[in-house]
Amino acid sequence: MNTKRQHIIQFVCIMAILIAIAWQGLAHVVKTKPLNGAITNARPVEFNFQTYLDGSYQDWLTEHAKLNTGFREFFIRNYNQVVFSCFNKITNDNVVMGFNKELFLKMYLEEITGKRLLQFYPSVEAAKADARNNVEATLKLIDTLQQHGTSFLFVFAPSKTSTYPEYMPLTYQEHVSDFSLEEYYIQLFKEAGIPFIDFHNYFKSIKDDYPYPLYTRTGTHWSEATMPMVADSLLRKLEEVSGCRFPRIKLDDLNFSADYSAQDGELEGQLNLLFPLQKPALPQPLFTLQDTVGKDRPRILVIADSYFVQLSHSCFVDAFSRWDYWKYNREVVSSDNRINFKEVQWLPEAPRILEDADIVLAMFTAPCFYSYMYGFANSALELYEQNSNDNERNIQLIIKEISSNPDWTRAVERQAKELGLSFEENLVRNAIYVNKVRNEQAKEQKQ
Repeated sequence: MNTKRQHIIQFVCIMAILIAIAWQGLAHVVKTKPLNGAITNARPVEFNFQTYLDGSYQDWLTEHAKLNTGFREFFIRNYNQVVFSCFNKITNDNVVMGFNKELFLKMYLEEITGKRLLQFYPSVEAAKADARNNVEATLKLIDTLQQHGTSFLFVFAPSKTSTYPEYMPLTYQEHVSDFSLEEYYIQLFKEAGIPFIDFHNYFKSIKDDYPYPLYTRTGTHWSEATMPMVADSLLRKLEEVSGCRFPRIKLDDLNFSADYSAQDGELEGQLNLLFPLQKPALPQPLFTLQDTVGKDRPRILVIADSYFVQLSHSCFVDAFSRWDYWKYNREVVSSDNRINFKEVQWLPEAPRILEDADIVLAMFTAPCFYSYMYGFANSALELYEQNSNDNERNIQLIIKEISSNPDWTRAVERQAKELGLSFEENLVRNAIYVNKVRNEQAKEQKQ
């Protein structure tokens, strides 16, 4: 083959590749597996003389081009795979690999070494003082809940770092902190007589005897293998706290599989590799509620971090006539499929849900104690101060008021686009805000 012909073939091949990448970026002809993790699309910048001069339009254009490059997902996964397979390194800064290729979320490593504490408090003593104040707020919350006929249970969820510290990288093992904020809360809860269940220490006590891993190598939440035990333990404790009668958990099938659930393979997913990791087959149990006849089915409100996700996808929630899960006291998940809101504070039904709940269950793991219950103790008291029936009626009237005003409606539409919300969601947000302002104004006039 002569040199000229070789150059032509090379040119055609390169152009074909570039055209394919450009065409994929524009039309997305080939369906590619999306990358895991949070991807934030930059808000579009309008092209004008000012944005061109200050460079903001060029910055947005560059970022937009990066996120829309054809086959971007494949190229990123391919790079991550080479770095992982050839150099035993991870490109995701939030995931750390320990001994036996055990994966850890960096947030938990920083918590157990005390680094996270110093991000929130100037000293251990300051953290202890805040914890004591939070326990006092919890006692007030429990007293208020009891006045409304609602029981309360707090769950200290375990963490992978406290359960399997021996698998952490040596650099972290050498700097484990002498103080654990979670254990300090457990001590305060015991002294105050607050109802709780301590999975934090229980997992450490059973890890050598439990037949299956309490955490998978590729996960950061308690493994699916522990779910029947966790669900049954919670129901038994809730019986004790509330006086309700709950069914028991029946294990139907261990269902061994190397195809892990989203939680058991969560950290592997965040690596965004080209090929799946080799994993041993572990239980992905199938379990059901047993002896349900004649049992109570109370309503439960769960305030928790992501440790409740697995339970919300299991038969555990079938023990209740209604369940609501306020994730981080912010995102709303509910057995009522009509409720689909991103933020609790803009949920019109929030006061009624709290008022109607027979049980409030709080569940958090170690790193979340620096944002104690994500403000639920105070926000619950505020919700109780509201008259839910009057508020819901007023909010519906304000929604009609906004909808009948074209200028107000257009302003709500523009704001919705800016916030990345649907028009309906932002309409309710504005109605709740206006109702709150009017209520405050009415209080001031009475005073």
